[in-house]
Amino acid sequence: MPARRPLEPEIMDDPALPLADAERALRELGRVHRWVGNGGLWRQLLPVLARGPGRQRLLDVGTGSGQVAAEARRRAAAAGVALSVVGLDRKLAHLTIGRRAGFDQLRVVGDALALPFRDGAFDVATSVLFQHHFGSAAGRQVLAQMRRVVARAAVVVDIRRSRLGGALGRLVLRVLRMGPVTTYDGRLSLDQGWTLDEVRAAAPARAIVALRRRWPFRWALVLAPAGGPRDEARTDAP
Repeated sequence: MPARRPLEPEIMDDPALPLADAERALRELGRVHRWVGNGGLWRQLLPVLARGPGRQRLLDVGTGSGQVAAEARRRAAAAGVALSVVGLDRKLAHLTIGRRAGFDQLRVVGDALALPFRDGAFDVATSVLFQHHFGSAAGRQVLAQMRRVVARAAVVVDIRRSRLGGALGRLVLRVLRMGPVTTYDGRLSLDQGWTLDEVRAAAPARAIVALRRRWPFRWALVLAPAGGPRDEARTDAP
């Protein structure tokens, strides 16, 4: 197992990055989502939403431009679930790009380490390709904050660090002919992904409802709400 690289800032984290470059990188990230897929997210998220009464409230943490949150809303609608979406990101530029793209959600500038919402404000919280930006202590805090603000479940999907995953990820970047920002940040992300053991260490065992490997180099985690029943977060997904 390759050692996790020390955390380094990604180019996308640079406030001086021109908006056009950030917009291109977010579009390319959308291509990665479509090409690699987010099956791990949908298999865990949709059963939880389907069991809820009435309109469901979803918080997407580290939403970027909001592409994944918009897809969650479309998939929920197809399953007959009305979904209100709030996307949180600390970068106003990324939220602005999402607004320009027409993604329909409420946007909030905020810090994942101290989510600006009351306890249980949402039914479900999601996070996709975001957890690897944090070290172990901060990562535990992000997961704890997500559990605090949900009434039913938190679903997290991210990169699983491995030699094979790193090689496959770099191949995807080449095949899709990503630009320099996405290529640099993508390689960095592959080296900073979390192993399953590192994920298990980041949340109390009693809070982990499910933790699954997802092809090709991801993991999917379902967490029960803080102080809430585990049954609400049950997915029955393989």
